[in-house]
Amino acid sequence: MTPLSAALRLRRESEVGVGVPADACRPRRRQRSAGAAWRAILGAFAAAVFAPRATAQPSGATNAPPALEGKAPAQTVLAIERPSSGFWVEHWFVGDLAHGNPPAGGRFRVNDPFAAFQKNFKDRKEVRANGMMQIPTDVDVTTVRAAELYLETWGGHAGTANKRVTVNGRTTYPLPDDGTAADLCAHSYPSIPLRITDVLRGYNVFQFACDLGTTFWGHYIIDEACLRFELPVGHELIAQAGLADYHGALEANVVGEKLELALTGGREADIASVEFYGCYAGYEENGLGTGRQWHGFTRKRVPQGHLGTATRPPFAVTQDVSMWPAQRDVAVRAIVRFKAAPTLVYRTPVRRGLEIAPRSGVEVRVFHVAQLPERFWTRANKPKSTVIPLPMDATHIERAELHTVTWTGGPGNVKDYFTLNGRHFPVAEGQDHHTHYTVFSVEPALLHRGDNAIEVRSDTMEHGIEVLKPGPALVVRYRK
Repeated sequence: MTPLSAALRLRRESEVGVGVPADACRPRRRQRSAGAAWRAILGAFAAAVFAPRATAQPSGATNAPPALEGKAPAQTVLAIERPSSGFWVEHWFVGDLAHGNPPAGGRFRVNDPFAAFQKNFKDRKEVRANGMMQIPTDVDVTTVRAAELYLETWGGHAGTANKRVTVNGRTTYPLPDDGTAADLCAHSYPSIPLRITDVLRGYNVFQFACDLGTTFWGHYIIDEACLRFELPVGHELIAQAGLADYHGALEANVVGEKLELALTGGREADIASVEFYGCYAGYEENGLGTGRQWHGFTRKRVPQGHLGTATRPPFAVTQDVSMWPAQRDVAVRAIVRFKAAPTLVYRTPVRRGLEIAPRSGVEVRVFHVAQLPERFWTRANKPKSTVIPLPMDATHIERAELHTVTWTGGPGNVKDYFTLNGRHFPVAEGQDHHTHYTVFSVEPALLHRGDNAIEVRSDTMEHGIEVLKPGPALVVRYRK
């Protein structure tokens, strides 16, 4: 594929919210009209050659919304060109009739078209789920600057393909590729920018779907969903909350091997909590596997794997970066939540240009598995294994950490269900069928140059333990 054709393909994909040729740490771009689409081609060409593809993130979308389609009537009122206030209003999915959602089991499930017709599945309650979700809003959409849909998803059965969502019967958006179509066990947390004319004041309908792909039953779960509206400067919802004069900013400094973050601006008494997020190269705990990226995800709306949350003044956190690889242009931002307006959040401007300086005689690297196994789950006492190659002797290692993301279907009666070089690590405790991210210190003496063996085992007959993308990894600080 030529760079120009790659640019054109990226442009087409950006129009359905999958990927945009932009720095992964850059903020989302302003929505453009259809007439402006071709003006982006040269920029797309350059980005296709020189920049990585951006991917949506839980702290806010980094890719552009689709261009508007067709010629707008003369009386059309749009707020997409108004300056941003930094405020967003959130509308979370609630699975009950009062919010337009007939309950269909304890979790929101999406099935392939054949699931209800397979004789071994047709009587299961899971296949009765129709994949339709409604999220009601009561905001005048002519006053909204942008919209995005955030999802907490378990990737589903490995091999499930073509996961997608249609918004109010208008645009169909493919969900960003999480690896399940390639037979990997995965999880993902996309923020999908929506065409502004796809949303409305009232019940917003999201029809999710998927195809069978290469699996026995095309299936995935959405644990949480949130429809977010960006508000322009002067919006009445901001004024009603008493926050018209609020302008938050993030102070960030690297002092030695500590990253110090603090929110500034506004009245501390108004603030309920502040979440801190970072864009850097490290272990990809949210499943993206793209290297340098915005980190963090949510589980039942609670942030995980981010830089920290402050719930009281002075709304500051300190992050130990001694196990981060040396790197430049680390970016950070904060998400501010308010006591009197729980549906309003404020995104601070992104602070860039931070550096984790090289250490004299010492290096930190992330070592992934040599091969991430397809369908990396275990049940019926059938183990799965892989290796993490290391290029140094244990005597050179100062510190090491084991990072793992699992889906806990339960180990059954197996006690040592996850081992590294024969040593058990409790990375998937319980059997709650949820995603768990764990970090364990590893004694350097347990490791060695060459292949370090990972084995996972469960004796359950149904779902056991899944090891999710990007797979286990060792973060190692060693002397060069």
